[in-house]
Amino acid sequence: MINKGKEIEVFLEKLPSRGRLRFFLFFVLISFFFWTSTKLSKTYTLEQSFSINWNDIPEGIIISDKEYKLNTSIKASGIEVMFYRLFLNELNISLKEAKFSLNKGIVDTERQHFFVEKQLFNNTILNQISPVSLEFEYSNLDKKIVPIIPKIKFSLRPGFLLDKPLLSIPDSILISGPKTLLDSISNIETQFFSYNDIFEPSSYMVKLKKISKIQMPIDEVKINLSVSRYSEKEFILPIEILNLPRNKRVKLFPPKAKVKVTLPISIISTVKDSDFSLVVDYNEIIYDKARELKLSINKQPPAIKQIILEPKKVNFLIRI
Repeated sequence: MINKGKEIEVFLEKLPSRGRLRFFLFFVLISFFFWTSTKLSKTYTLEQSFSINWNDIPEGIIISDKEYKLNTSIKASGIEVMFYRLFLNELNISLKEAKFSLNKGIVDTERQHFFVEKQLFNNTILNQISPVSLEFEYSNLDKKIVPIIPKIKFSLRPGFLLDKPLLSIPDSILISGPKTLLDSISNIETQFFSYNDIFEPSSYMVKLKKISKIQMPIDEVKINLSVSRYSEKEFILPIEILNLPRNKRVKLFPPKAKVKVTLPISIISTVKDSDFSLVVDYNEIIYDKARELKLSINKQPPAIKQIILEPKKVNFLIRI
């Protein structure tokens, strides 16, 4: 045991001191830095593969999801090569001059030599592109008009209501895509948005939800919130009888009813009794054998938001 302890002490004494170790590590780090700088500053000629991102796709077609590659021969510095391998691994290819046949397309990549080289680093030289003619698969798109559904959550300030149902502008859109996919789409939704304490007319631009493989001519719509301050007003109206035979006399109990309406404050002073018509239908007695007649509004101003009738039914007496 004593001999082993001495051996360990001897081994520890042979190790460099903390100061020497730090100097050694610093020397290694500096050497590695200069070695890396030398390697990255050199120029290399090599083969580099890029994924293709299609540009200028003609309207009415969609490219298959298959991954397409473009092989290149480039001359670049070591640091540029490192960026190509790690980050810049996609190139745009234009389909402006592509030729389309039945479900197959062909694009001349060699003619886009300058366009491709512009996407590389300034010091990179593009020697060659392969393949010079690239074939790809595509499908024709069908079209369909679908409504736009606003996905909105909002709260109005107390006493305020919407003047009209919530709609988007436009309220429908012509979309394009594969027929099987279009058949499964009944509408296009907006992205969700919410607003609180709304008390005046407002407009908002809202993005549409994107659907994979579906083309849309616009990516956002306008949402209008038409808001007004509302209040209640009561009327006592006489009840008229519809479809009453000439030889019949009917007395209603009560002959009048209370009508409570919710309407914009801006027009509340202009609305009067004659703007309403409160009726019951005599045919309910003949065909439905009704013991009470249901009240209904036959005429009302267009801006009315809500109507409450008191009572909702009345009794009647047929006089002979």
